[in-house]
Amino acid sequence: MRIEPLAGALGADIHGVDLRRLTDADWRELHAAFLRYCVLAIRDQHLEPADIMEVGARFGEPCFYPFVTGIDGFPFIFEVVKEEAETTNFGGNWHSDTTYLEQPPLGTLLYAVETPSHGGDTLFASTAAAYEALSPAMRALLDPLVGVNSAALKHGGGRHQMHKTINAMKLHDIEAAGRYEAEHPVVRTHPETGRKSLYVSRSHTTRFRGMTEEESRPVVEFLQAHQTRPEFTCRVRWSPGTLTVWDNRCTQHNAVNDYHGQRRRMRRLTVGPQKPA
Repeated sequence: MRIEPLAGALGADIHGVDLRRLTDADWRELHAAFLRYCVLAIRDQHLEPADIMEVGARFGEPCFYPFVTGIDGFPFIFEVVKEEAETTNFGGNWHSDTTYLEQPPLGTLLYAVETPSHGGDTLFASTAAAYEALSPAMRALLDPLVGVNSAALKHGGGRHQMHKTINAMKLHDIEAAGRYEAEHPVVRTHPETGRKSLYVSRSHTTRFRGMTEEESRPVVEFLQAHQTRPEFTCRVRWSPGTLTVWDNRCTQHNAVNDYHGQRRRMRRLTVGPQKPA
């Protein structure tokens, strides 16, 4: 196993492994890398949906995504496809996955089936590094706050509008976006590393508990800009056969929409439902 860091804050490329044939010792090494780098781009894999499910099981139980129907025979996996004629992409804003659920996933696996000749990268940010870079006074202000997270947030069109524009996906229950709302700590503690990280985003956090949206918005906007500063980020360049797995507890991600006229097809699985604390 060869581990090549992608940036100073987070991220690593993994070479020289076949995820279908790893020993338990190999998995322990991979999990240690996952906790250290938070984003692992595992190259040159040949994974069918059943293989993706087996890899995901090493990180946690599978999670349903409430708005999209899974592929035939694998209800927890769905395909993210942008066709040549489409201009809107899936995940094209900074966020951590499904923070509007009571138990968001600890991890996301995304496997590249078809990729454009160039473009279509994914950006990642370390919300742990961002928290640690805040002043002591700001950390003290944020530590007791609780964020109210909603799937119906209007930034970027909300889940309902976003899914209406992605024709290649099988839509399910998008009218219910407003019913998905959950409260989570603005600063969460990683249950395995003990490291604190920000858990707030412009995409999902509507306000702080006990505060109005107008009062909360400037702080949300500041934190969103702060945690995606270049020094806290890395960039994953995709190629067919790349499986990237990331830790939703201490990262955000943003799918770059810069490949109009080309097709991109990915398979996505979320795992490990956990209540943030």
